[in-house]
Amino acid sequence: MTSYRPQSADYGRVIQFRPRIDMSRGSHSGNAPIGDAGPEYSPVPDLAKYECPESDDDEYRHRMTVNAIAAAFTSVLILAGVWIASMMAHA
Repeated sequence: MTSYRPQSADYGRVIQFRPRIDMSRGSHSGNAPIGDAGPEYSPVPDLAKYECPESDDDEYRHRMTVNAIAAAFTSVLILAGVWIASMMAHA
């Protein structure tokens, strides 16, 4: 039985990946340039008009309430699944 030996053209080919932009010269603001636009160009409009002026305490309380409701709902689903499985096992 002969072993497979790759052709010389297939063996040892290494592809070098180069970064698209030079990070040492570019802005670190997180905006990637698109096309020929400047580095400060963003295709997304300003989202400040959607921000809510709530205080942090109200937001925290709301988040915790929603988390408690989600935990209770998940617990009810788990209990219902266990109850159904036990009823099927006894039948």
